[in-house]
Amino acid sequence: MNDIFNQILHHAKEKKFSSQEDLFSEIENIYKNIILNYLKPSPLKKSYWLSDILKGNVYLKLESLNPNGSFKVRGGLNAVKKLMEMHPGKHLKICAASAGNHAQGVAFAAKELGCEAHIFLPTFAPLVKRDATEKLGAKIYLIGNNIEEAAEAALEFAQKEKAHFIHPFNNSDIILGQATCAYEAYEQWENIFFKENKKTDLDYYVCSVGGGGFIAGAGLFFHSHPQQLKTKIIGVEQEYYTTAMESLKSKKEVSVKPKLKTTIADGIAVGSVGNLTLKYMTPYIEKIHSVTDDAIVRAVLALCEREHIIAEGAGAAAIAHVLQNLDYFYGKNTIICISGGNIDPQLLTRVIARGLTLTDRVLRVTASVSDKPGGLKKLLETVAELGGNVLDLIHDRTYSEVRIGDVDVELSLETRNEEHQRILIHKLEEAGFKPRQERRSQ
Repeated sequence: MNDIFNQILHHAKEKKFSSQEDLFSEIENIYKNIILNYLKPSPLKKSYWLSDILKGNVYLKLESLNPNGSFKVRGGLNAVKKLMEMHPGKHLKICAASAGNHAQGVAFAAKELGCEAHIFLPTFAPLVKRDATEKLGAKIYLIGNNIEEAAEAALEFAQKEKAHFIHPFNNSDIILGQATCAYEAYEQWENIFFKENKKTDLDYYVCSVGGGGFIAGAGLFFHSHPQQLKTKIIGVEQEYYTTAMESLKSKKEVSVKPKLKTTIADGIAVGSVGNLTLKYMTPYIEKIHSVTDDAIVRAVLALCEREHIIAEGAGAAAIAHVLQNLDYFYGKNTIICISGGNIDPQLLTRVIARGLTLTDRVLRVTASVSDKPGGLKKLLETVAELGGNVLDLIHDRTYSEVRIGDVDVELSLETRNEEHQRILIHKLEEAGFKPRQERRSQ
């Protein structure tokens, strides 16, 4: 069955257009005659925070606010609609394999267009995405430890049940549907500056990359636009899943099989691009970069704090890249896509806690105090005088390795910044508490 999956993955049929004008007209028609019938435009929100830092115009395209919480609904609507046009009057069975967002996109499209949806998810798919897909009326199958195994099961079902398998990214109709995000974003961009009576060119369009359908669609739009736009398209992958980056370097599809597969950016944890996505990326994409999970954690936290926006890991990857490359985007006009907001609340809690540690707002330190009345009080008074707020405290008398008569106290402290932490550690050393700070990865 793996051979069938590979065939679909690597040999999908390309939709041909006689000219760039025809391609642009197709994207425009999909947007106006399909997407707008079922979706309101997602907001293009100015980021005053990033605009101030970068001294440019920075806008966030909030695909996280679509009904399914991501851009995937665009491709799903177009693909299902085109299948219905090919099979008029027939009741269609649609099947798909996904880690979550494509599943919701297809399920939403099937519900709106009156089709039967069967969705295959790997067992690790986030609960919030599974529940949302099921609530849209799709039948859910949890199969396999990765997206490839779920896809194989979906293909077996499609053959047996005469269902139509919709690939999450290596499908022309999916890619053209995703292109409507760039179409919509640029139309909103033009309207904003038209009202200000000035023409402002868009320098960069930054988005996350998994299998490449989203960024490929953006490439098709910007390079088929009648105005011959000079916008540069930047893609961002998670550091373990750099299939697009490696494929562009090699000019052929390169699969990646990371040893460490766990990532908070499950939506872009894809092992291989497709033949269509690579073909469309190659001539149109300026650069593909990668970011770490910790960089994504910082981005998720920053969006919560600065923009009041909830993003999933994959949805915040583009922000993570911009924050790490401020000089590159300095003085430029940029749209950054927040591609998804489907994050489990429990994971969000852990991400925020990690983010506070990474940004020096939480300090974990172990101090030695006298195991006599008043010893702990002296430590806490010292911390309080320096403006540290105690979040948690463990008084370790049993397993402490300090000398007899002393005891270890582990503190979790709320702090303002790195300088505040340095002052705290220095003052605790001066007071004789022998602080040992827990080191964290960067």
